Amino acid sequence: MLVFFLHGVATKNADYAKPLQKLLRDEFNRRKQPLPHFYAGFWGNVFKQTGQMWNWIHHDLQALKASNPQADTHDVFRYQEMRENFISQFFGDALTYFNPERGFDIRDTIADQLYKFLKYHSQETELHIVSHSLGTVILWDALFSDRFADDDPAYTIRSLIAPSAQSLPRKAQLKSITTMGSPILFFDAGCYA
Repeated sequence: MLVFFLHGVATKNADYAKPLQKLLRDEFNRRKQPLPHFYAGFWGNVFKQTGQMWNWIHHDLQALKASNPQADTHDVFRYQEMRENFISQFFGDALTYFNPERGFDIRDTIADQLYKFLKYHSQETELHIVSHSLGTVILWDALFSDRFADDDPAYTIRSLIAPSAQSLPRKAQLKSITTMGSPILFFDAGCYA
């Protein structure tokens, strides 16, 4: 059995799935069942442009101050550092993914990791995918979106988990997808193109 994890926003450590893996191992041991093989897919290191975004915001605030001298830009953006950290961590990943080039890179990273995971465990017959937060949106996109060019890694991901994929170095078939904290509804409702 193979279990492939996809993380959500603000994940900077590739070991993010270790606590859940431990709980699953403990449960499999308690039931005296063979342990699954785990892989924590990691895309959190794909370049983000949040610094550039904040430069634009600061530039806009300065322009606001110049055109409206009575405006208190400190009041407009109170607790600036806290907001920057929160917005950069959480929305930065989403903004990065929805940038066409960065989204491509993220899907390419995931496709490569999934391919190698399946290749290294080619005798396994079951694949389970566990995704969280933005990871569920990325997975949903990779599986169902029709907005990608023909060479997009989303199609590689689809071919890796398609039940009829016969040319691949594996026997595993997708048995389940578990999503946690998924904002798919917001993104699938036409909020992005």
